[in-house]
Amino acid sequence: MLFWYHKERINWRKIMTKTVYLVRHGQTYFNYYHKVQGRCDSPLNERGIRQVEKTRDYFKENGVKFDCAFSSTQERASDTLEIITDHKMEYKRLKDLREKSYGIFEGRDEFLLPWNYGNTNVDPTMERNEDVVARMKRAIIEILDGMDDDDTALVVGHGDILARYVRAETENQDFNGFGNASVVKLTFDGEKPHFVSYVWPTEEVK
Repeated sequence: MLFWYHKERINWRKIMTKTVYLVRHGQTYFNYYHKVQGRCDSPLNERGIRQVEKTRDYFKENGVKFDCAFSSTQERASDTLEIITDHKMEYKRLKDLREKSYGIFEGRDEFLLPWNYGNTNVDPTMERNEDVVARMKRAIIEILDGMDDDDTALVVGHGDILARYVRAETENQDFNGFGNASVVKLTFDGEKPHFVSYVWPTEEVK
């Protein structure tokens, strides 16, 4: 919550903020076997479920309560959200939160992605990075429009789209990315996000 002071008059005005927690889904079978996931879907594996439970506990231990919740339409994200909220909270699925489409590389081994062997050419079947960020921005605007001042939202999505949004839209342009079930906290006093923190409660979960 921020305040501002104008000149020498004692005239404080409250500036309302909205808080958004971005969470990547827990580990899936495709993650474990290093398969390109993108628009393909793969369920959380046992480690992924334990990761998400640990992140749920992190929120509880730190007194974080959500006024609203949103997830990608993909199963691994919605399952993650349901575990975090103990299956007790209604939420909205948004197509714009879906992971980047990797085109012909979907479901194949990650090492086949062209940049892994020095090829900077992007296959035309892939979704363009700028379009990925634009989708995420649309999703965030929709989320913010449905929030009241001082509300806190849980947004569960995917590693690529979430990280690209953070790097493109916040002060943290060197952000290294999301581990499974990790969390970025953002605040908004308009449509522009402010990076607050990154935590990975599940880094040691086996």
